[in-house]
Amino acid sequence: MSIPVIIITLISLALIASGLILNEWTSGNKASLARKSARRHMRWRLILKKHENSNGTIPDGIIRLFLNPENLAAFADVAFESVESLSAAFGILYRNERAFCSLFGSASDDLRSFFAYTISTFQITDKEHNGIYKKTMLSYLTKDSVYLRQNALLAIYSFGDESLVIDAFHTINKKRFYHNERLLADGLLTFTGDKVLLSRCLMNVFDSFDKHCKIAIINFMRYAEIHDHDERFMEMACNEEIDTDIRCAAIRLFAKKPGKKASNVLIKIINSCANSIVWEPASVAASALGDYDDHDGNNEAIDCLLESIHSKWWYVRINSSKSLSKLRISQTKIKELEASKDAFAMEELSYAIDELQMALDRGI
Repeated sequence: MSIPVIIITLISLALIASGLILNEWTSGNKASLARKSARRHMRWRLILKKHENSNGTIPDGIIRLFLNPENLAAFADVAFESVESLSAAFGILYRNERAFCSLFGSASDDLRSFFAYTISTFQITDKEHNGIYKKTMLSYLTKDSVYLRQNALLAIYSFGDESLVIDAFHTINKKRFYHNERLLADGLLTFTGDKVLLSRCLMNVFDSFDKHCKIAIINFMRYAEIHDHDERFMEMACNEEIDTDIRCAAIRLFAKKPGKKASNVLIKIINSCANSIVWEPASVAASALGDYDDHDGNNEAIDCLLESIHSKWWYVRINSSKSLSKLRISQTKIKELEASKDAFAMEELSYAIDELQMALDRGI
């Protein structure tokens, strides 16, 4: 056997041996972690069992256990195992509110983020027992960590207090933090109080927020199907002096609520900016008209889209063609389009119709 072959063989054997050792070590490590986790869960079961009928006061030694993320997670896991455990856990959170917030005051942002998330899962809506938690979560919103701010917001939404949400949004605005509007909107949907009342409170101070918060508020109402403020949003959608992204968010809000008035607004937007430099509102409105049909004998939607399909902007054309395909326009209208000699428009409409038919055939 040549020396190179011997070397390769030895290396292969060494790799196999190291792999077996690593696999054994990993298996053993997993088993060890599982045992530690089981012991933590058992400890919390005993602690919560002991405090089922107590006033919830616990010694400092147990409070300090919460500084360990694994212990914090185990506490939350065990708390939701039974009604008795949950009741005992609430008692501990209520009675030791000040101690917990003080304990995490000097903790890392990651640990405080985990603490805020844990608090959010309990949805402490009792206003007599969450005053310090509220102040603490608001203070977390002034920190640089986006994870800490997001989890603090989740905790704030879980308290079900409209005024606290307003304070939270004002805090974010004041610190000029960028917080993704999708995260804000999705968070608002988790609000445990009256969402309609929350929307009313947000609209009372709507103009004081920045662009991202405004878009989040509009999207929240769209997802929650709250249409109490559509008149105001229709005005925003038509106002060319308002930020384009806010206008588009407003258009999407009432796009799924067909009505002659909303349809007229969408048509107005398309006619005014289908070929404008600011074309995005027309594109969104053209997409929305596909769900409006010709209700109340109004054929203006189809006629409007047959005009906007000739727009110089691709997105306006493609959304117009998709909406026309949904409206099932007549062969007469299609012939009129063919007579316009706009090959691109006709091609896009044909493609949209074929795509819609395939989707219907698949039952989508």
